[in-house]
Amino acid sequence: MRTLAAGMLLTAALPAFADGKALIHTGDAQESLPMVVHWNDEHVRMDFPTQEHGYLLLRGDDGFMIARQGEQLMIIEMDRLKNMTDAMGDEAESMSESQAESVQSLEATGETETIAGIEGDLYRVAWTDLTGNTHDNEIVLSDDPLAKDMLRAFQRYVITVMDEGDPIGDAVIQRDLGMLRFDDKFYVEELSGESPSPDLFELPDDAMTMEQLFQQHSSGTDSQ
Repeated sequence: MRTLAAGMLLTAALPAFADGKALIHTGDAQESLPMVVHWNDEHVRMDFPTQEHGYLLLRGDDGFMIARQGEQLMIIEMDRLKNMTDAMGDEAESMSESQAESVQSLEATGETETIAGIEGDLYRVAWTDLTGNTHDNEIVLSDDPLAKDMLRAFQRYVITVMDEGDPIGDAVIQRDLGMLRFDDKFYVEELSGESPSPDLFELPDDAMTMEQLFQQHSSGTDSQ
């Protein structure tokens, strides 16, 4: 499955959705990464409470990472972040094993499961990763409007980061459902229709772009 921690943030044809907030856990039981996601009809923000490195922000079709360099906040545009990821080499290769290339089947088991106070249906999903390996996982889906909105918000961000939607997310959205759990790699702890403050989606005034930071360091070096 395309990297959900990085965070699951279809195309521009995705329908409008209502405001919301979710607390999500990604990773596994041994190393869970909590993530707080806020969204409205235009923007998505992903914060990582246990991390000090910043947050991810989607403003319309433009994606940014707001990162911290010492005491200085930096704005990293998503295109630059993609280039940095492409340069990761072996680490990027290992990530391919957790990213879906295609979905072979998505079948309901007839069982139900309640997550974050929402009843969902248990499915099995068979999929192939980018290295060609096949997988079969449990996935809990729901027709709850908030669950559907959350997945669409996530998928918008995935499209911004990866240039295409996650095939598993696409398969769920095509069934007009939302996702509450994916094995032990992703689950929703809290989900609400809380409207986020517009300030959450503003780029910080005191942040610098990487170009500005490089220019500042270059000027400091030249002056010595």
